Amino acid sequence: MDRVALKPLRRFAVIFLAGAIIATVSSCTREERKKEEQKHLESMMTILVQVQKNLGRIRQKEAVVVRLSSDVEGRKPQSAEQIGKEINSNIRFIDSTLSASRNLVTTLEKENHESQYRISALDRMTGQLKGELDKKSLEVGAMKGEIARLNRSIARLTNTVDVMDEVIDDQEAQMVKAYYISGTIDQLVAKGILLPPAPFSRFLGAQPVLAADFDIRPFRMVDITETRDIYFDKPVSRLHIITPHTKGSYTLVGGKTSALLLIRNEAEFWKKSRCLIIVVE
Repeated sequence: MDRVALKPLRRFAVIFLAGAIIATVSSCTREERKKEEQKHLESMMTILVQVQKNLGRIRQKEAVVVRLSSDVEGRKPQSAEQIGKEINSNIRFIDSTLSASRNLVTTLEKENHESQYRISALDRMTGQLKGELDKKSLEVGAMKGEIARLNRSIARLTNTVDVMDEVIDDQEAQMVKAYYISGTIDQLVAKGILLPPAPFSRFLGAQPVLAADFDIRPFRMVDITETRDIYFDKPVSRLHIITPHTKGSYTLVGGKTSALLLIRNEAEFWKKSRCLIIVVE
């Protein structure tokens, strides 16, 4: 076969190979896009489910407050005082959970708006959640008004100025305190929280090592009964929890610029360590 006859065949082979390469690249791109879209959806749904759980918790606590306050004025002073403390504790829980839920909805809205895989249905759901949280805030406000009236009654029974706002003693306060900090390895080493890494340890994949004793003053203090989410202005992929915390008691979610640590079970999460240390890559 002469050279003239081979030229059309060569052109056909080149065109065929180019087409196959384009099809392969396009297929890979579609697969990667599908995975990113699925990841975005799962992150958004995790936050959405958490808000719904928070609303369920708020409704449960509201029912408890209603039950406790129904006959508090007919109780003995000591019993009424204890009920007052329980009501106050439940009100604090409701307030903190409402605040946490608003933060979650704000994060949900922001992440969805900024994502290239924005889901319009989530925008509508976010609006509905905002409306539900606003309505719940009004209900809680009305409940606080009723609690204030009960508070005056309990104060008369117990001869105190305000039983509902009685200061918790130091021992009780210590029981609900926890601490957290985040930073790069170098930052945490400088604060004496991590031991200086050995030469080449980072290249060998060695894990950061906690100092035997460190000062908790650089940490942020939280109340474990009121803290159900912690915000970080770094993506999930750059955050690594190095302190021991029970699996299943928390989830890290977020997008490309920020992340949320959702604490699902406060008692389990803080049981192994009252200090949360997160290394930022």
